[in-house]
Amino acid sequence: MAEKNEQTYEFQSEIKQLLDILVYSLYKNKEVFLRELVSNAADALNKMQFEFLTVPDLEGKDQELKITIAVDKKHSSLVVEDNGVGMTRDELVENIGTIAHSGTLDYLRKLKDSEKGGQVELIGKFGVGFYSSFMAAREIHITTRSWRKDARAWLWKSTGESGYTIEEAEKEGRGTRIELLLKKDEKEFLEAYRLKNIILKHSKFVPFPIYVDGEKIERQEAVWTQPKSKLAAKDYVDFYKFFENTQEEPETWLHLSSDAPVQFHSLLYVPKTSFELLGLMKTEPGVDLYSRKIMIQKGSKEVMPEYLRFVKGIIDSEEIPLNISRETFQNNVRIDKIRKHVVKKLLEHLDAVKNKDRDKYLAIWKNFGKNLKEGAVNDFDNREKLALLLLFSSSKTGGEELVDLKEYVGRMAEGQKEIYFLGGTDRPSIEKNPALEIFRKKDYEVIFLTDPLDEFVLDHLREFDKKPFKMAESADIPLEEKAADDKEALKEAENLVTYLKAAYGEQVQDVRVSKRLVDSPCLLLNPADGPSVQMEKIMKMVNRDYRLSKRVLEINPVHPLIRKMIALHQADPAAPLLKTLALQLLDNMKLREGILSDTEATIARIQQIMLDAIALPR
Repeated sequence: MAEKNEQTYEFQSEIKQLLDILVYSLYKNKEVFLRELVSNAADALNKMQFEFLTVPDLEGKDQELKITIAVDKKHSSLVVEDNGVGMTRDELVENIGTIAHSGTLDYLRKLKDSEKGGQVELIGKFGVGFYSSFMAAREIHITTRSWRKDARAWLWKSTGESGYTIEEAEKEGRGTRIELLLKKDEKEFLEAYRLKNIILKHSKFVPFPIYVDGEKIERQEAVWTQPKSKLAAKDYVDFYKFFENTQEEPETWLHLSSDAPVQFHSLLYVPKTSFELLGLMKTEPGVDLYSRKIMIQKGSKEVMPEYLRFVKGIIDSEEIPLNISRETFQNNVRIDKIRKHVVKKLLEHLDAVKNKDRDKYLAIWKNFGKNLKEGAVNDFDNREKLALLLLFSSSKTGGEELVDLKEYVGRMAEGQKEIYFLGGTDRPSIEKNPALEIFRKKDYEVIFLTDPLDEFVLDHLREFDKKPFKMAESADIPLEEKAADDKEALKEAENLVTYLKAAYGEQVQDVRVSKRLVDSPCLLLNPADGPSVQMEKIMKMVNRDYRLSKRVLEINPVHPLIRKMIALHQADPAAPLLKTLALQLLDNMKLREGILSDTEATIARIQQIMLDAIALPR
C-alpha cells in the first residue's frame, strides 16, 4: 500500500470570514446544499457520458450512470455519491480547493460591496455550491478517483475551520463520494422522506437516476429540452399534469428553444382555470427558473412580467449568471433578453390562437382578459402586440360575439378616420345612449366599454393602426349632419339655447343646437379630450372632493319636446313651466348618466310636473 502522502492546507484569515458569509448569510434555505451536490454529481455524469462517446474502448460503459444518496443515522452521516468522471489530485485542488486559493482582500471587498446593492457572480468560480454543505455539516470527507487509466484515489477532509487536508485513499472504480458528518441540530437530513422531498422539489428532472437508501426516485424527462419534432400533444399535456399536479388539461402551450441572442429552452402553458376570476387571492408567478434542469427559483418574478403571472411552465438557461446561493440572480442584459424574447413569442402565439381557433381564444380571454388589459396599460414595449389581443363588444356584435381591433379597422366605413368607443355599466344602457344615434345613421361601428379598465387601456394605447381612439360622446366629434334648411326654425332653436344657457348657469360648459341627434331630445357631451363620465365616477369614488367636469348639452331642434319648449319660449320667456322643463331636461341627462346630485329637488320637480299634467283640461 502506498504512503498516504497527506498534505495540509491552511485557510487564510479571509477564508474563514468568507465561509462564515457563505454558510450563515447568503443561503436562505439550508436544504439547497443537497441540490448543489446533486447538480455537481449530474455534471460529473454528463462529462462521463461525453468521454464514453469520444474515447474508444473505455472501461465501464456497461455501468449505470447514477447518483446514490445514503444515510447512516448511527454516525449521523449523509453520503452523496456518483460514478462520473471523478477527480485527480490536481483537479481536486482546483475544483474543490479553489476557494482556499482565491481568498483575497480584494474579493472580500467586492463581496461587501455586493451586500450594499451590487452582486458578485460566484457560481463556477469559487466552488461555493459545494461549500454550502457546511450549513449542515460539521465535517466533510470527499473520496474521489478519476476515470483516467491508472488514476489514484484521494481523500479531501475539512471542518470548514482552519483548512483542509488531502491524502491518498482507497476507492474501487471511478467517481466521487461526498460524506457529510452532520451537525447535531441537522438530523432532519438523516430522514429519507426529507431527502426525497428536496430532490423532487429541485432535482426531479436531472437526467440520471437518483437512489435514496436504495429506492429509486421517480423522475420525469425534461420535456422542454427535447426537440419539438419528437413530441406529440399528449406529451405536452401529460407533462403539464405532472408539473402542475392536476388532472386538468392546459388551454394551450408554447415550446421555445433559442440559441441567440441567449441560449435557453422554455415550455409555457395557459391554464383552463383562473383562480383570480374565481375570487381567490392574486395568483403568484407560475414560471419556474431552471439551470441545467435544476430548479433555482420557484415562480420567478424576473423572467415574466407581472401581468402574465397566470402562465405556468419552465424557462431553463445555462447562461443565466447566478448569485452565490442560486436563489436569486442578477438582473442583467441576458435576463432581459430572455424575458423580452419569451414575452414576444408568447403574445404572438396567443394572437395566432385568436386567429386560428376563436373559441379557444374566447375561453382564454374570459379567464385572463383582465391580465392582458393590465399588460396593455403597463407593458409599453409590447403594447402593439397586446392591442391585437383585446376583444370588445360593439354596436355591430350581438350576444357573446366580440370584435378585435384589427377586425374593427378592417370593416371601418368609408371616410372613417377614428376608432369610436362608448362606455357604460352594461350593453343595454350603452345601446340606449343618444350619442349612438348619429353612428347608427352613418353605419359607423362603436366599441362598447363595460369594464372600467377598458378606458384606461384605450387611453394608454392612444391609437391602433395609426387610427386614434375617439369617445362617441366627445363634444368635438366630426360626425355631424348638414344644418336644416329652415333658417327660421334654427333661429328659434338658438333663442331657446340662449335661454337655457342662462337657466343652467355654471352647471354646463355650453348649450348648443345638435347636428347629430336623430330621435332623442338632447344629450350631454364630454368636453374635447376630457375624461368620460364613467372615468370621472371612478375618480369621484377614489377622491370624494373630485369635481366632475362641466358638460356640453346639445338639443335636437326637430324633436317634439324641444319644439314645444321653443313654442313656449316664444309665447312667454318668463313662463314658470318653461323653467321647470329646462331644469328637468338637464336632470334627466344627469340621471341617465348616474351623476345627479340633488335627487330631492328633482323628485319634487317631477311631482310638480305630474300635478300640472293632471290639472290640464281633458
